[in-house]
Amino acid sequence: MRKYTVIVMDDVEDYFVDLMRFVASKYTLETAIRYAKRIREEVETLSYLAPILPESKYKQPKRYYPEAKTYAITKKKLTVIFHIEEDYVIVDKILPSVLITR
Repeated sequence: MRKYTVIVMDDVEDYFVDLMRFVASKYTLETAIRYAKRIREEVETLSYLAPILPESKYKQPKRYYPEAKTYAITKKKLTVIFHIEEDYVIVDKILPSVLITR
């Protein structure tokens, strides 16, 4: 099985920070850290799942990359938009899943 290196774009990192702040404001900092860790772990699974996932059929992900793929995480509440380049999985965006529509 081929394993890819997962690269997270800077604006996705910023999204992680914003998400952690939001969760911390509603719950606790520890809860926010656990949630962010779980998201990162799910994103890291793309290192081996990325090639078997189909190209997205939706227009929204294609705005970020023409051959974009999507992966639902956190019990399908968030969707990771990514593409593969050589030995890398590039995470272009993470959006709430409800925003991924035709």
